[in-house]
Amino acid sequence: MSAPQRKIELSPKAVAVIAAAVLALVVAAVALTVLIEHRRHGHEAGHGDEDGHHHGEGEAHAHGEGEDHAHGEGEAHAHGEGEEHAHGEDHAHGEGKGPAHEAGEAHAHGSGRVELSPAMIQNAGLEILTAGPGKVAVTVTLPGEVALNAEAIAHVTPRVPGTAREVKKQLGDTVKRGEVLAVLDSRELAELQRELLAAKERLSLAETSFTRHEALWKERISAEKEYLAAKQAVAEARIEHRSAAQKLSATAGSGATRGTGYALVAPMDGTIIEKHIAIGEVLKEDTQVFVIADLSTIWVNVTVYAKDLSRVQVGQTAWVKAEGIEQAAQGTLAYLGQVVDEQNRSAVARVILQSPGAAWRPGLFATADIAVEEVAAPVVISDEAIQRIEGREVAFVEQHGGFEVRPVKIGRRGMSSPGSGAKGADRRPGAPSVEHAPVVEILAGVAAGERYAGKNSFILKAELGKSEAGHQH
Repeated sequence: MSAPQRKIELSPKAVAVIAAAVLALVVAAVALTVLIEHRRHGHEAGHGDEDGHHHGEGEAHAHGEGEDHAHGEGEAHAHGEGEEHAHGEDHAHGEGKGPAHEAGEAHAHGSGRVELSPAMIQNAGLEILTAGPGKVAVTVTLPGEVALNAEAIAHVTPRVPGTAREVKKQLGDTVKRGEVLAVLDSRELAELQRELLAAKERLSLAETSFTRHEALWKERISAEKEYLAAKQAVAEARIEHRSAAQKLSATAGSGATRGTGYALVAPMDGTIIEKHIAIGEVLKEDTQVFVIADLSTIWVNVTVYAKDLSRVQVGQTAWVKAEGIEQAAQGTLAYLGQVVDEQNRSAVARVILQSPGAAWRPGLFATADIAVEEVAAPVVISDEAIQRIEGREVAFVEQHGGFEVRPVKIGRRGMSSPGSGAKGADRRPGAPSVEHAPVVEILAGVAAGERYAGKNSFILKAELGKSEAGHQH
């Protein structure tokens, strides 16, 4: 038999207490939710003056019971000193309240405009050019290597063996033709000189004997036979003397000196690039003692691949750049091989550079831009002016004291040719010439006569990037 169920009866007073507790819990939950949402939007009660997001001075920020969070009429959240950010409106700088721009400071706008002070333009080396018509030399870029001019090299070897007595020139010295490089002591040379002296003395005696026999024969004192014998002896002595002199000249050349000395002389003007001699060293007649090269002209041996052979021709202009050398050198394609290598299917071409400078050393790797075509373009600008922003190619055009970002449509790229717009571009004082510099044809985006940023235009791109990053809140 189950126990009887007991009914729980609450007095009206207890019911009221429970209802009040439930209501308090609901209110606390709502308040907590509002507080969380409020803090998520960066609104914290009791913001001090040091916070970046605060209410105006003297304003009270209070939430009434059961009321929504609202700002008084005309209130604005101030972001930083002198700047206002109104809810529901675009971010704008109030009159006289924008960020202060000190002298020499860049000011970039998110709308694609960059402003630089004249001082910053000068310090950055920014080059201002004028777009205009010109000629673009379309080029083919080929790999190569700097080499000596093989037709301006001399190998100095002694014609007779000997021992080095003096060494007058060292590696890297510049020499003139006929200048003494070193002096050798040679036993063979001494023997040749002795033979020449003996032949000379025999000739002198033969001539004296012939003169005496000739006089006696004319006076009918001696027989004609003796006269003829003396005449033959003179002829033989002369032949022997001439032979000895030629032998000495062929062996020693201009290096023959007095005594046993033999001088090694420079056969041409140039620079000593190799030296293989020391005092006391015994040298053979085939020893390569010095190598002299005329470095006023050098070769650049270029590899021309099969696909470019039909476009590359002798006589074309070439611009050559070598590793470690900033300035390109201009030369002419003087030779194109008629035989293609079986392994890499390429031919060898030769570009000759006249007086390129001491920095152009044989053995450096190089690239040659061969001008294979020349086209006229209505608008040509410097290739350094092209920058890439958000996947688009743009140029910075000067507008109202600043630079405007202009998307451009590019045509052919190449090198500027004489008489092109790039050569006669309007440059600020001190700006370098862009003749024979990389240029690009503009099909759209920049008009002829407009001024644009050329060299160091990447500085404007950097300033624009900083501006866009700063305007994102």
